[in-house]
Amino acid sequence: MYAIVTDGAITQTGSSVQRMFPNTSFSGSPDSAFKTTNGVMDVVNAEQKDRAYYFVTQGDITLVGGVPTQQFINTAMALEDVNEVDDVSGDPIYVQDYDATANGGEGGMVDTSVQLVTRGLKHSKKSQIKNQANSALTSTDWMVIRKAERNVDIPAAIVTYRAAVMTEYERVKTAITAAADVDALQAVMQAQSWPEIV
Repeated sequence: MYAIVTDGAITQTGSSVQRMFPNTSFSGSPDSAFKTTNGVMDVVNAEQKDRAYYFVTQGDITLVGGVPTQQFINTAMALEDVNEVDDVSGDPIYVQDYDATANGGEGGMVDTSVQLVTRGLKHSKKSQIKNQANSALTSTDWMVIRKAERNVDIPAAIVTYRAAVMTEYERVKTAITAAADVDALQAVMQAQSWPEIV
């Protein structure tokens, strides 16, 4: 994307820049002499945080150090679960279920006794590491079953490996619980160290 900067201010951005110069090919990058003469500058992107942890929305194009920069608004996702309430009344919002007897027997959705909960990042990340631990253990589960059914010993290396998987799972789960903000949670998730079968 291009912008035209004149006297320290952005005067045009986007496709309007291309329309101003109909005889110039913008399919490649215009040459630097053309850009300098006409005040055309490449628009660079400001920071966009990881969308697994942040809602990222596009903001305005502003000059940063004389460079047209596309701004982004990075809003951290909720860490904790949220019990949903009505914005106006503050009353709890309940999960709804279909009831064939509602509305005079015509059927319809009715509130249950379960409050609607929007899950936070900590919940989803704990589910993720639980799945990782289960996946890591799956290949050796048959040895545990064999031990239970036929009393065949599990090799020491496998016992050590399975214990290490559970230790890492508990460590990461505890660190997720303790994460004070989204950046701390992201650091926890990037610092996992799952064992390998030796």
